[in-house]
Amino acid sequence: MLTSLPFVKSNNSDSKDLVRQFIVPSPLQAVIYLLVSMLLLVLIKARAIWEALGGSILIEQSSGAAANTPASTNIWGQISNSPIPQIVFWGAIGMIMYAVVWFAWNIITNLRNDMAADEFVHPKNYDRSKYWKTVLARKGFFAASVLLIAIYLYALAKFLPVIADASYSDIASFSFPSSVIGLVLYFLVIGALIHLFVLLIRVMANAWRSIYKDL
Repeated sequence: MLTSLPFVKSNNSDSKDLVRQFIVPSPLQAVIYLLVSMLLLVLIKARAIWEALGGSILIEQSSGAAANTPASTNIWGQISNSPIPQIVFWGAIGMIMYAVVWFAWNIITNLRNDMAADEFVHPKNYDRSKYWKTVLARKGFFAASVLLIAIYLYALAKFLPVIADASYSDIASFSFPSSVIGLVLYFLVIGALIHLFVLLIRVMANAWRSIYKDL
């Protein structure tokens, strides 16, 4: 009696599925990216939005008279004159320096481990040059991924304000349906950029893990 054989996926199809899962975001991820893109645009134009939506408050002038002053101007002035910007600035500098020191120390420690592993007793077919080529290739790929992320973040810092200005302009001079289409396109572009950043982080993480794999 003939029996049907179960369908077995080939390695090629498995690889395609893995690549698809790695590159293509899930519906939940796509929604999160869109929400984050909206939040980023709002944060970039937070002051302009606050000034557009803020009312007015009464403050006492030096003459003792009360005058109407935009609430946003007063609040932003208080924030800029407070120690909060300095705290945020030096806190960011401290985190960056800590990350740089941590990164450099891990690289040095990893190189020491590689040199120690090279001194072990190996089989006769051990190829020292191949070992170091593999070590340097993995570390070079990781360094390239870190450099690529740094360049990408710099480009984002220049590009996001441009999109934020364009989206705010569409909202300020709202016209249906062109403004709606423009805003949707802006959200999609920012979402795609966020997804690309996540992919670069994944590549860097995989490159970092590959450094510690047995050679």
